Amino acid sequence: MSTGGAVQRWVAQVWQRPASEQDAFLPEGPRFFRWHGREAVIWVNIQTGREADRGRLMVAATEAEGPVEVLSFDCPGRPGFVLPTDRDGVVLVGLDHCLCLFDLEKRLWSSPLVHLPRPHPRTTINDGEVTPDGRAIVFGTKDLLFREPLGCLYLYDVPQRRLHVLAEGQTCSNGKVIRQEAEGWMLYDIDTPTRQVRRYRLDIAGGRAQFLDVALDLHGWEEFPDGMCAADEQSVIIAFYHPGDRDVGRAVRFDLESREAVEEWEVPFSPRVTCPLLLPPSSPPGRERARLILTTADEGMPPEVRQRNPNAGCLFQAPTSLPTAPEPAVVRLGEG
Repeated sequence: MSTGGAVQRWVAQVWQRPASEQDAFLPEGPRFFRWHGREAVIWVNIQTGREADRGRLMVAATEAEGPVEVLSFDCPGRPGFVLPTDRDGVVLVGLDHCLCLFDLEKRLWSSPLVHLPRPHPRTTINDGEVTPDGRAIVFGTKDLLFREPLGCLYLYDVPQRRLHVLAEGQTCSNGKVIRQEAEGWMLYDIDTPTRQVRRYRLDIAGGRAQFLDVALDLHGWEEFPDGMCAADEQSVIIAFYHPGDRDVGRAVRFDLESREAVEEWEVPFSPRVTCPLLLPPSSPPGRERARLILTTADEGMPPEVRQRNPNAGCLFQAPTSLPTAPEPAVVRLGEG
């Protein structure tokens, strides 16, 4: 670690190298969960190639710091996000224009829980987040061409099985953090092309979101903000995606009160950093501080850029200054 002013800096290391170029195309949305009593990370590979219309779910145990065995599960469409549930081995997946359950043990997909109403054909579900109580999911859609505000922001009420449209006009709905504050439930949301983290008051029961302010304005940054996770009660970690010719990526922790960067991670030879995940200190055992996992992507890099970035598509790990990680939320499905 080195420090520059008040910003602590770390260099991430490769944790998992994809077995194929297909698995390196667009990894996103890592989640910590427990399966058969073991601690693991599950993430999505949104699509397996530039023209592909299907992707995969990927699972790796967290006990080891070095190379790990990765299980993969083919999806019948593009998975935008995956969320653990309160049923062992069952996850909820945002897939194309619907939400489904997937049983990892049986490799069995459920019928859709809900379909998006009148989705634009050029959109697909992207990032999603579950409320800390597990009773609602906020997620969004993106324009597959990253050009027009064709997407929407949605809230799915799990016990009521009801879908609400929170906002329209999103181009690439990405990182989300939901937290309880003095004013009620707050949603911090990234629509990537805006280069902003916007704060909304979230009315879960009413299925509404009221825009309050811009929590972070990132127009001065060269890269685009992509995925985001909560770090502690007053800060978030954002993964930055650089679409151009560069041989290093980064993720940054921001204090939401001061709006300043307080911690930064360099990602060598992989500039398209997509999403962060904080692992608790106990994973693997003996750790005293939280560990950061970062997904990165190839996503059709030109051959000359890909040659200079052999780590594109890898998952990375890095130390942090954080003593712990927020308790991971799960979707509360109840008995079924």
